[in-house]
Amino acid sequence: MKYADYACAWMVLALGIVRMVITEMWHPPRAVLDTPLLWILLAMLNLLRLGNGYVKGLRVFCIGANVSVLALEAVRFKMFGSSALIAAVPILGETLFSIIRSSKDVAES
Repeated sequence: MKYADYACAWMVLALGIVRMVITEMWHPPRAVLDTPLLWILLAMLNLLRLGNGYVKGLRVFCIGANVSVLALEAVRFKMFGSSALIAAVPILGETLFSIIRSSKDVAES
């Protein structure tokens, strides 16, 4: 389960970087840099959570960030259609992995 958590975090980071490069190079219509920057920030927070294990408040902060970005993706899905699902699926995975505590985290607390 930890590997899937890392995979989702790295996918969100890669999607943010790729989307930022696409936006800067080809300037697609209605594309802005705020969403990929938010994905990169979210991925960095989740990688920080994964790398540091149990840090007081970090898990709750990541849950809040994941739910906020997931709400943004729901709005983007309504606006742009199914292309928003590409990033929404790993973000949903990160949200679920942040909420579900691993047995290692339970043993430490």
